[in-house]
Amino acid sequence: MAKNIGPIQFTGKLGDISGRSTSFGNILQTPGGFKGERIKTEDRYIKTRQLNSEFSRCAKISSVLYKSLGWHLKTIPDTYVYGHIQGRICAIKECDEQSPKGEKTVARGLATQKGQLLLRDFSFNRKRDMTPALMISARFFLDEGRLFLRQFDVSRAVSPKGAKHLGLQLVLLRLDTETPAVAVALSEMVFMPLDSERKDIVLQAALPEGEGTLIGLLYAGFCGEDHGELFWRRDWRNSLGVVG
Repeated sequence: MAKNIGPIQFTGKLGDISGRSTSFGNILQTPGGFKGERIKTEDRYIKTRQLNSEFSRCAKISSVLYKSLGWHLKTIPDTYVYGHIQGRICAIKECDEQSPKGEKTVARGLATQKGQLLLRDFSFNRKRDMTPALMISARFFLDEGRLFLRQFDVSRAVSPKGAKHLGLQLVLLRLDTETPAVAVALSEMVFMPLDSERKDIVLQAALPEGEGTLIGLLYAGFCGEDHGELFWRRDWRNSLGVVG
C-alpha cells in the first residue's frame, strides 16, 4: 500500500491498481488475494498468522475503547487517535512474556507491573498531556469512584485564546479485554471560569458494572461563551488521561 503525494490522484481501479480517498490522503494498493490465501494456509507464514491473531484481538479492544470515548475524543483534533490507542494496547500485550507467539493477551500483559505502568501514564492526546499538572495535590479513590482536587488552580491549564471556562469530568471505565467490552460511568461536568480562584473540587461517578479492569480518566476541555451559552472548543490543549 502506498500514499500518493503527487498531483495525479484517483479513486477506483486503474489496471491492477486501486485508489481510494481517506482522511490520510489518496491511498494506492494492488490486489492481495493470492498472497492472502497463502498466508492463511502455508507453513512458511505461521509467524505471520500468529502476529495477525494477536493484532486482531488488540484491534477489537482498541475499537471498543475508542467508541466508548467518542464524545471526549472528538474534542481533541487528532486524526491518528485510534492508532495511538492501538499502539499502547499492543505494547501492553507485549508485556505478556509467559505466553507463546500468537497467544499473548492484553489481560496477561496488564497483570504485569510494566503493563500497568503503560496504562497508568497513558494520555489520549498525543501532543499535549495536561493531566499531570491538573492532578497536583489530587487524591483519587478508585474503588469509591471519587476524585478530590484539593485547592484546584485553574491557571495550571494553559488555555487557548478565546476560551472562557475549563470543563472537568471523571470518566470511569470497566474494560473487559476478553469479550471485549467497555462499561462507562461519568461524573457531572464541573465548569470553572478561567479567572476563578483556587477551590476544592470533588468529581464523583458510579462504579461501572461488569467484569474487567477498572480505569479512571480525567477529562479537561475548554469552552468558549457566546451570549451566555457555553460551547466546546476542539483544541489540542483539551486532554483525556488515565489517573488510576
